[in-house]
Amino acid sequence: MGWIFKDEPSPTDDKTARKRATLLSIPFALMGLFALVLFLHDGLLGGLNRQKAFGLLSAIVASGGFIALIFGINAKKRAIQEARHKSPGPENPEKPWLDRKDWAKGRITSGARKSVILLWVFVLFWLAVSTIITVLVVPPEWHRGNHAALIALIFPVIGLVVLAFAVNTSLAWRRYGQSVFEMAAMPGALGGTLEGMIQVNARLQPEHGLHLRISCLRRATTGAGKNRTTTEKILWQDEKWLRPDLPQTDLNATGIPIYFKLPADQPESTTDMGDGIHWKLEALARVRGPNYHATFDVPVFKLPETPAPADDPTAPYQMSLDEIRRQIRSHVQVNDLADGGKEFIFPAARNPGFASGATAILLIWTAVIVFLLWKQAPPLLPLVFGAIDLVMAGFAFDLWFRRSRVAATPERVQIETAWLGFKKQRTLKVSDVANIATDVGATAGHTAYYDLKIRTRDRRELTAAKNLGSKPEADWLAQQMVAAVKNSP
Repeated sequence: MGWIFKDEPSPTDDKTARKRATLLSIPFALMGLFALVLFLHDGLLGGLNRQKAFGLLSAIVASGGFIALIFGINAKKRAIQEARHKSPGPENPEKPWLDRKDWAKGRITSGARKSVILLWVFVLFWLAVSTIITVLVVPPEWHRGNHAALIALIFPVIGLVVLAFAVNTSLAWRRYGQSVFEMAAMPGALGGTLEGMIQVNARLQPEHGLHLRISCLRRATTGAGKNRTTTEKILWQDEKWLRPDLPQTDLNATGIPIYFKLPADQPESTTDMGDGIHWKLEALARVRGPNYHATFDVPVFKLPETPAPADDPTAPYQMSLDEIRRQIRSHVQVNDLADGGKEFIFPAARNPGFASGATAILLIWTAVIVFLLWKQAPPLLPLVFGAIDLVMAGFAFDLWFRRSRVAATPERVQIETAWLGFKKQRTLKVSDVANIATDVGATAGHTAYYDLKIRTRDRRELTAAKNLGSKPEADWLAQQMVAAVKNSP
C-alpha cells in the first residue's frame, strides 16, 4: 500500500540517527575548529583587528549553531517517531521499571564501552586543539622574548594526562569487557534491599579487596545551548569492602555478591536516562594492570509490600573495620582519656588525592587569570575569575591544612580546629548535645566525603571533622563519640 498511501515510517535506530547527525556535523565542526585556531593564533600574536575578530567569531558561532541545529532536528524527529509508535502513557504504570528493557530482564550491563568512546573523542579533540595552539603560538613568542607564552603549555600537559587516563581505561575495557549485574529480585525496594551478583568476564584477584558502593543521585540540567550544564548531587550513599577471596564462577570469570540495605526515605528511580533520580551501583578493585571499575544504573522503587530481607551473602567476604582502615590508609587517631572519654585526632592533608586534584584545578584556573591579565582583558573578567579563584584557593587550603581534635567525655565535648598557627575552640556540655551523626559533605564525581556533625538541642550544628573518605569509618567514629559521652564501652 506504500505506492498509494504513504506508510507510517518505522522509527530510525538511535545509533544510525546519531551517526547520520555526526556525519552532517563534521564539515561545520572542522570549519569552526579552523576559525577558532585562527582566532587564538592571531589574537595571541597581536594581528587581530576588530573586523577580523568579528568575522572569525561569527564563523565559530555559526558552526556551533549549525551543529546544534542538526542534532536538535535529529532529536525532534526521534521524539516524534517515538511518540507515534508508543502507546499513550506509561506501559506499566504500576511497575514502571518494566518500561526499560534492561531493567525488565533483570540483567543490567555496565556502561563502560560508551564511556570509553566518548572519552577518546574528547581526548583527540583536546590534543588536536592544544597542539595546534602550542605549535603556532609558543615558538614565535619565545623568540620574541615573551616568556609568558609558556603558559600555553599547560593545555598539552593536561591533554597528556587525560591521554594516559584514556589509555588505561581502554586497557581495562579490553581486559574485563562488559560486566553484568544479575538482580536477585526486581526492583530494589526502598526500605528493603538491593541484591544480586555482578558477573565479570575475567578472573578478578584484587590486591587489597573489592570496594562496593551504592549511591542515590539527583541529576539536573540547567541553561540552554552552550550554557547548558548538568550537575549531580549525592542524596545518599553506602559502601562496603569485600576481601579478595571472591567466588570464582569458572577459571575465567568472577562473581561479586551484592547486598545493600536501602533507606525508606529516599526518592524512587527515574526511568529516563536524563534528569531525575538515579541509583548507581559501583564495583572497584585495584589489581595488577588496569584496575577494575564497573557502574550500573539500577532500579529502586517503593513497593506496596516490602519483601523480607534475605541473609546477606556478602557477610563471609566482608572486611573488618580494622582491615578497612588499613586499606584506606586512615590517619585518624582514637585515644582513651584518663576521665573515661576518648580523643579523636584528624590530621591535616588526610586526603592527598582529593587535595591534589583540587590544587590542580586551582592552578589551571589561576593560569587562566594570568592569561587574561597578560592579554589585558576587560577588568570585569579578571575580577569575576579572581573571586572564584579565591573561593577555590580557600577550599584547597582547607584540605591541606585543616586539623581537628575532638575530646568527648561524659561531661563535655570539646572541638578544636586549627589551620597552621590559627586555632578555634568550642566546648559543649553533654546535656546540650542532641545527637552525633555523619552527613555528606564535599563530593568528587560519585565519591562522597563525610562530615561529622554534632547537633545541639537548641538546633545548632557544629562540624567536628570534615572530609572523611570512608562511610564505614565515619559511621564508626560517630558511634565511638556517642559511646564516649555516654561512658559506655
